[in-house]
Amino acid sequence: MRQANALATFLFGLAIVASASHPATVSAAEEPPQTMAEAVAIATDLAKAAGPRGQTALAQQADRIAAMPAAWIVPCLAAYADATPAGANWLRSGLERAVDRAGDSLSAEAIAAVVVERKQPARMRTLAFGWLRERDPSRADGLLDGMLDDPAIDLRREAVEKQLTAVVNAEDGVQQATHRKCLAAARDVDQIERIAAWLSEHGEKVNVARVLGFVRNWRVSEAYDNAKGGGFARVFPPEAALPGRPETGQWKAVASADKHGAIDLNAVIATKKGVLAYAIADIVMPRSGQAEVRIGSPCAVTVWVNGRPVMTHEIYHASEAIDQYVAPAEFREGVNTVLVKCCQNEQTEPWAADWKFQLRVCDPIGSPLATQPE
Repeated sequence: MRQANALATFLFGLAIVASASHPATVSAAEEPPQTMAEAVAIATDLAKAAGPRGQTALAQQADRIAAMPAAWIVPCLAAYADATPAGANWLRSGLERAVDRAGDSLSAEAIAAVVVERKQPARMRTLAFGWLRERDPSRADGLLDGMLDDPAIDLRREAVEKQLTAVVNAEDGVQQATHRKCLAAARDVDQIERIAAWLSEHGEKVNVARVLGFVRNWRVSEAYDNAKGGGFARVFPPEAALPGRPETGQWKAVASADKHGAIDLNAVIATKKGVLAYAIADIVMPRSGQAEVRIGSPCAVTVWVNGRPVMTHEIYHASEAIDQYVAPAEFREGVNTVLVKCCQNEQTEPWAADWKFQLRVCDPIGSPLATQPE
């Protein structure tokens, strides 16, 4: 509650900077809010949009936001930070129309004040950055110089892109130094792989799996029965030992050489269908507290951290994207244990052959946290 009050105070203060001297001309049917408090209330309600709420009513609320004076835009932006997916779409529609109508009445200073305040929600700052870029491109571009370590992933990405673009025609040493710096700053997988590829092409090999923080050293159990999918919910001996540590003396040690840290269970055990296996890894965390467990697999998976369940997904062959499933977990400083149950079904199509997973532990913007001895 204190954080919410602080955010509201911050944004209402910024509203003083935004001028309302040139109110937008709107039709009477749009019924603009009569006060800033009413505008904020409408924005807050609109941000909660979900489920079967009438589209007409939501559109009318967005129209009212679009019709408000420039000085109220920044305070209403606070609601965008915690909006539902549907609410974010509706609220953004109203806010961006309000910004367009405001013209010069909405000062770049008010928008920039939101962008530079790192304690404010990333989603809100990123939207404001887009408005600033439209109004004052040089100012927005200048702010990117200080955003290589920004907590807003989209702003950080843009900062990395700016650095890389700036050295395209520079001499090799400058380009190489910039690519190294950007590799350390980047968090998006595609951007990291592109930078790593450039470095590799210029004689500097990069271990992408290490940069991305994938857990690569595991011990893998024997195969257990998953005929007709019955093994997913069944408690086999490795699970029965939880929350203690399973007996893994006979499990096979596996070190992934894949650039995304994948553990290929077909290669480790055998190419089988209607089976499942467990994999366990010890990881070292730099501090105690919550972090994100991120797993990708074309198969059904369950994950435990230190014997406690973190997530479970009984989905087969829908995808195998990096960070496909993300869930928070509590970790202690030092050594922690991650256990994965990975289930293969009995589909025989070629695209259903894969039986594998990859996992990493990160902060909310994808900075890897877990380490293992090499």
